[in-house]
Amino acid sequence: MTIRKVLIAMTLLLCQPAFALIDAVETSPGDIILPATVNGMMTFKPCTGECDREHKRARLTPNTKFALNGKAVKFEEFRREFATIKRSDRSYALVSYDTETNTVTKIDISR
Repeated sequence: MTIRKVLIAMTLLLCQPAFALIDAVETSPGDIILPATVNGMMTFKPCTGECDREHKRARLTPNTKFALNGKAVKFEEFRREFATIKRSDRSYALVSYDTETNTVTKIDISR
């Protein structure tokens, strides 16, 4: 193999898109513990109802998206509303996180 072919092959390999594996878990807002800041670790139960699965921890980042009833909101508003609805039996949360980096990509809570 010539040097030119090696360089082309290496360039093609480096240009491959990186794929993140995003897992989405439906849980109850009551089974979520939010950090005080957007750069903290959150804890959540990766299932709904009665289950024996252990809680997971994942990091929030400035890139984490927050939504209430499908509407995008800032973290501060999300945290305020979360405090009022986390005990509601009719609400649920969808937590999406990157399994490779263990970072939360989005939290959506519906009432």
